[in-house]
Amino acid sequence: MNIRIDDGFPQSALQFLKRCYKFVNQEWQHVAREPLPDQGFEQRFRESCVIHLPGWRISSEREMHFGDGLDTASGVSHEIDIVAQTSDLIAILEVKNRQGFRPEKTDIIIFFAKILDYLALNPTLLLREVCPAFISNTPFEQSGLAACLGLGIHPIAPGLRPLPLLVQNARIMDSEFQKSLSLASHVIERFQDFCAQLNNLSSTLSETWLTSRCGFRSEDTIVLKAVGGLQTPALSQEFRRINGDCTELLDEFRAAVSKSRK
Repeated sequence: MNIRIDDGFPQSALQFLKRCYKFVNQEWQHVAREPLPDQGFEQRFRESCVIHLPGWRISSEREMHFGDGLDTASGVSHEIDIVAQTSDLIAILEVKNRQGFRPEKTDIIIFFAKILDYLALNPTLLLREVCPAFISNTPFEQSGLAACLGLGIHPIAPGLRPLPLLVQNARIMDSEFQKSLSLASHVIERFQDFCAQLNNLSSTLSETWLTSRCGFRSEDTIVLKAVGGLQTPALSQEFRRINGDCTELLDEFRAAVSKSRK
């Protein structure tokens, strides 16, 4: 299906984003709630990272120094919900479970500003891939989703996969298709459209990723590339639509694979 995407993300980034999506989309529904404002959502997710990401460094609860004893350019420490690190990746995660209050643009911009405040004083962080993500147990407001896409933050919610996971699912489906899997013509056409839309969206967003936008120059200097002109409200609608298509296509492919094995 000619999936023309070379996002450059290390496998560790995909591993972390898959962990985020599996937790919010499947596991959270089956874990015990806590008498806390977020019902223990952040606590349970941190525990799942410790269990399912062996060898990673996972920041502790209410950590105020980026999980690594770091200060900020502003001199004001910020709580980052979770910082997960490997040798080639720093994953930075905001975790929200606010019933009745969907993540909006202010939430996203504050999160982005916190990250920049740490990067501005610690440019060596950019020698690894930096992967910011925002996980919510409720759907995003359109303004929040648009801000995520424009600022290179991976949005994750029930039924809302981050872009690298959409790409991986497309490649898995394409692999099955290349094995001459029997599919209805309308499913094939829909899959072709899905891949074309995913290619276009990935190309549009490629410059927004944090390590495309920001770079290490010296021990006390970062460089920042201007990226603008994106129609992020329209892109956010397209992103939701592609996610819905992915879910329906996965069901079609699974049914076809199951039928072929009988």
